[in-house]
Amino acid sequence: MTVRHTKIIATIGPASREPHVIDELIAAGVDIVRLNFSHGTQADHAQKFHMVREAAKRANRHIAILQDLSGPKIRIGRLVDGKPILLEPGAPLVVAIGDDIGGPGRVFTNYAELALKVAKGDRLLIDDGKLELEVVSASPAEIHTRVIDGGELGEHKGINAPHVPLRSEMTEKDRRDLAFGLALGVDMVALSFVQAADDINRARAVMVEAGRPKVPIIAKLERPEAIDHLDEILEASDAVMVARGDLGLEIPLERVPRVQKEILRKAHARGVPAIVATQVLESMRLEPRPTRAEASDAAGAVDGGADAIMLSGETATGRYPVRSVEVLDAIIRDAESMPLPWAGVEGQQASVGHTRALSDAAVTLARRSGAHAIVAVTREGQTARLLSAARPPAIILAATDNEEVARRLNLWRGVVPMVCDLRGDIEEVISRVVDGAVERSKAPDNATLVFVNTAADLDRGGSNFVRIRRA
Repeated sequence: MTVRHTKIIATIGPASREPHVIDELIAAGVDIVRLNFSHGTQADHAQKFHMVREAAKRANRHIAILQDLSGPKIRIGRLVDGKPILLEPGAPLVVAIGDDIGGPGRVFTNYAELALKVAKGDRLLIDDGKLELEVVSASPAEIHTRVIDGGELGEHKGINAPHVPLRSEMTEKDRRDLAFGLALGVDMVALSFVQAADDINRARAVMVEAGRPKVPIIAKLERPEAIDHLDEILEASDAVMVARGDLGLEIPLERVPRVQKEILRKAHARGVPAIVATQVLESMRLEPRPTRAEASDAAGAVDGGADAIMLSGETATGRYPVRSVEVLDAIIRDAESMPLPWAGVEGQQASVGHTRALSDAAVTLARRSGAHAIVAVTREGQTARLLSAARPPAIILAATDNEEVARRLNLWRGVVPMVCDLRGDIEEVISRVVDGAVERSKAPDNATLVFVNTAADLDRGGSNFVRIRRA
């Protein structure tokens, strides 16, 4: 079976937290496991973290762990006996600021800024837009609303306030969770509700204090302000995520497909990985097969240039977590069987000079020779990232001597990480790497491999080369 280029991220939750299920998820094709810090305790996440690490060892895979911070998410508070309440269209509902227990006619949220920023006529969307409220009046203590679209309201449901200017400062919970995750050893971090580059810089400062400044930061694009500042966010972040759930509530629904295409196009032009997330195979929470529209959507993300596709509720709380990964894997593989309508990087600013030229040469050589794989000898992962941005049809085997770097590289499209001993002269290293490359990529006999190594320092003997040889 050929190696899949587009990566799969799966969220671990109540439906998938048993060790045997995690084993099955990895066997089905998961590359990155997501820990969603919007739910659960730090102790819960620590337990899942260690289970994933053990499962990765059993599978002999370098599985990355993504910490997804909750961000300044606005939520309904507790309800009496935890039971949902019914909202009738036209009925009044007070959303009060505080941590009391709500009930019919009055609910609570602890996000005090909401009451300060909303105005008469603003809309509040609850539970992914299933419920809609119109603001009648507001004071610092409470918001008086009228129900537009009614239904059952459960506790802890999210609130979206489209067009309401809310701050994007890092919450105290996120600071605590980030420090905890970094100490635990997460491989990458996703920031929720990013609005500008400053949000990323604040998180990076926490990483510097924690002694882990190189952990990749994924900016989740969920608010219109993020789209307005997309260029600066791409410049500051290591990757971006098209988080279509909240984004689809914050901007007109008909704009979401176009915005997704724009994000993928701009991210690719800069060589920044892009993840497509939210409701990818939503029906598989309850059904063993996705809808045809969902299958087409996932395939469209591949054609659009996504580096990774993320499953959320499908694997966290759904009935068919492993089956969801198997189905997504099959959809991606079939989509990848067609040539991409585009390739290469336009105007990538992060790579200039001889390093980019060597990477381009390796890609060209691999294309023309029909190489089975491009082998990047890379300690920090930079060469593999440059190759990924060029979207070669051959897989990219990233040979590194650093396990943490290997796990991080799981985010880049087409990159298959492998940990090797890189000591000795270059001929020794290549001979050693060939054996691992053949095993890791299931290369056929006499397969062609292109080797590339780049270094910024031109004085480092043997550190800049492109070579071709048989496996």
